[in-house]
Amino acid sequence: MNATSRPSLSRGGTLLFLIGFVAGAWLLGGIAWAGLEASLFDAGVAGEHLSSLRCSLVITPDESARAWIRLSNPLDRPIQQFVRWRLARRHILLVDEEKVSFSLEPAEKLILQHCCEPSAGVYGGRFVMISAYVSSAYPIPARAGSCGVWVVHIPRLKGVHILILGSLLAVAGMGAGWRLRGRTQASDNSSEGALALMLAFFIIGMGSAWLFRWWVVAGLAELLMLLTLAVWLFQRIDQRWLQVKPPIEK
Repeated sequence: MNATSRPSLSRGGTLLFLIGFVAGAWLLGGIAWAGLEASLFDAGVAGEHLSSLRCSLVITPDESARAWIRLSNPLDRPIQQFVRWRLARRHILLVDEEKVSFSLEPAEKLILQHCCEPSAGVYGGRFVMISAYVSSAYPIPARAGSCGVWVVHIPRLKGVHILILGSLLAVAGMGAGWRLRGRTQASDNSSEGALALMLAFFIIGMGSAWLFRWWVVAGLAELLMLLTLAVWLFQRIDQRWLQVKPPIEK
């Protein structure tokens, strides 16, 4: 590799990395924001955490937001319970409610699902807020939970397509940029390590959100990505503009 091609490859690698970074930060930020808003919705409802509640992560205006709960009866007798679904309709204080009663035989399992249109979204249609309350059946305690669905206005795509394409763009961009900069030897080991660290943060955050709906981990991952990017950019500026130039030999 000649000396003149190295700066071009280095700049190309930086551009690729930043494109991937923006895509990844956009995804993590939207998912974490929806989760944060949902955690404040119906926060005063008493009950243990409903860990089996799941919602769509991302939808488009042409899709329905879907929430579902996995329920089971661990007792040796039948139980009677109900689920109360609550949906914020265009405003956090305007709530629709639906109650569904059900019975479970011993060891029986059940999945209950609730769907709603994105037109019910709050904050200008940006998020769909759903909460669920499962009544108690002694000794099973009452449980409650909420989740937020991010509505993305991109035509001709579905939410799962946005997740897949955005994740691929983020991983491919950051990964290719990191490897390209490493090949040019334009940065030291600490700089390359920072790029790899940001890529790892995205993978951890996105995996946690997609598999477990851990929006807190997604938010922390984005925060760490932004902090690492700030340190990396400061190092680059310091190397270029703040270093003392060597004296010119006569």
